[in-house]
Amino acid sequence: MALILLEGLDRTGKSTVAQIFKDQGYEVLHMSAPSKDFFQPGYVGPSYVDEMVELLASAATRDIVLDRSHYGELIWPTVFNRKPLLSEDDIEVLREIEDAVGVQRILMTDNNLELHWQRCVENNEPLSKSQFLKARALYERMADKYGFEKKTLKDFIDVPTKQNQADGAVSEALNKAGTSMSNADKNIQKESHDIPELQKLEKANVINDVLSKRLIKAKGPIYDELENDIRCFLREKLGKIFGESTNNDFSKDEIQLLKLFCERLKEKENKR
Repeated sequence: MALILLEGLDRTGKSTVAQIFKDQGYEVLHMSAPSKDFFQPGYVGPSYVDEMVELLASAATRDIVLDRSHYGELIWPTVFNRKPLLSEDDIEVLREIEDAVGVQRILMTDNNLELHWQRCVENNEPLSKSQFLKARALYERMADKYGFEKKTLKDFIDVPTKQNQADGAVSEALNKAGTSMSNADKNIQKESHDIPELQKLEKANVINDVLSKRLIKAKGPIYDELENDIRCFLREKLGKIFGESTNNDFSKDEIQLLKLFCERLKEKENKR
């Protein structure tokens, strides 16, 4: 299945592009700012990172487009001067789940800064000019660091018909991640005996690509131990792909294990 992350400032066309993907059969989830509950003193419910682990893992069994995502925690806390709910280490762990289920990361942008700002003003977006410029710079930095493809609305809608959108610009973008299929393709897939094997091979290639490099950039005994734990988890997942199991979903135990990785990272941060 597929996971598409749409990030970017207001008025860059994220929701329009999300609708294009929805027309192809994707489920669109519009993410807003994190719940205020997370910031309440004494809050004891699931953490924001726990919620994101479950959401991202669910993309193993369904095609999802996130209109905004957890990467916003690298942007808006700095812009609005609040405490972030995710650290960069949390992001790295979540990225492993993204890569395991198959992800395409897209940053929607507008090359004309002044026209973009004017649209924000006309639509009463809650940003000052300085906040707008800061967010724009942070998004550019995020895209470069975390491998987001920079797209403009024209990349998606500058085609004659909706079907051509699916077969042209949008399809080309999705094919780069190896996750695109039209609704017709999905029907063919259900009827074919060969496609499931191709899916398994594609997923195995993604996992092998992830395992080909160090997963966590930070160094130290605890990070090295966590690096080994995640690699063991991914190798086990790889073994299941080529074994008897045909279930491509993350089990409850696997999701719990991923949550445990996140908790261990947080414990490490608290000891610094």
